[in-house]
Amino acid sequence: MEHHRAANEPTPRYRPTRRELLAGVTAAAVGMFARLGSASGQQAASAPVATQPRATTPAACPWWMGEKYPRSRVVDVRSDKVLNASVPDPLVLGELLDQALCSLTDTATPERAWRSVLGTARRIVVKLNSVGADAIGTSDAMVRVLLGGIREAGYDPSQIVLVEAPRHLTEMLGTRKTPCGWGSPVVVGGNPEPLAAYLLEADALINVPFLKTHQIAGMSGCLKNLSHALIRHPARYHRNGCSPYVGQVVGAQEVSAKLRLNVVNALRMVVNNGPDANEQDIVAYGGLLLGFDPVAVDTVGLGLLAIERRRVGLPGQLGVRYLRSAGEAGVGRWRPGHLERIGL
Repeated sequence: MEHHRAANEPTPRYRPTRRELLAGVTAAAVGMFARLGSASGQQAASAPVATQPRATTPAACPWWMGEKYPRSRVVDVRSDKVLNASVPDPLVLGELLDQALCSLTDTATPERAWRSVLGTARRIVVKLNSVGADAIGTSDAMVRVLLGGIREAGYDPSQIVLVEAPRHLTEMLGTRKTPCGWGSPVVVGGNPEPLAAYLLEADALINVPFLKTHQIAGMSGCLKNLSHALIRHPARYHRNGCSPYVGQVVGAQEVSAKLRLNVVNALRMVVNNGPDANEQDIVAYGGLLLGFDPVAVDTVGLGLLAIERRRVGLPGQLGVRYLRSAGEAGVGRWRPGHLERIGL
């Protein structure tokens, strides 16, 4: 399918086919991992690597790393009809989400897919991202479609919390207000860090990040959307490109046990100067990435960012130290032989 460009997006040097795109995603990401240990750009300004805490294995292996899942499945679903300029078509978006969910869970209907993901959970948290959301302009449609599917599967909207969603949606969709405060801690960089009350009260967490570059961490996707939002003092953990702190938060049993699904909103992705978003730095991809393993989904997302950056004349390389350290610590899979990528 052809790639739609915003009106002021730079003219691409080349337009990859779908086959070329999928073939290059993991290779692009893994090629960058070989260079993650070298300091560059803003990552070089942090303290020397030797002085940083080493990544440690999580106290409990995340459930998506169990024997039931020998490879981490990532579904990349895309349509050139989902965006009208920069506005998502909710019907097409709903079809994309339904297809991806059924493919991810090997189920016949979206309702069965949601039941497979959420099981007996009652209190559900949907964690979005508010940074740059107004410029990207797709959160409203994403939330409505997502909540519609969950509701049709039999879950009560009044027990769902929308974190960092557009304010008007909580009242309009009948969801719970976000619980405030902090509770029991996890260890991050050797320090106890209290976790957000909304996570601790939840039975299940659905992670819905954007796909963006990040001037400190390299990229913002599944892992970064959770790590620095769930703890009380996130500003303490940005040195060394946020490594290994991102993986320490997401890999903690208190977090990983509740994380049921990652849905990356890549309808419009930020390919430069993220995590904030300006129209000149946004490209229209028109897709979603779904998976259980946040490391695997981010690995595919990193490859997409690299390809889209090259397409608009930017260097493809992005240094994302925390992604490799999370993989090496057993939080998820990032090596190509351990991934199962499905393109729809």
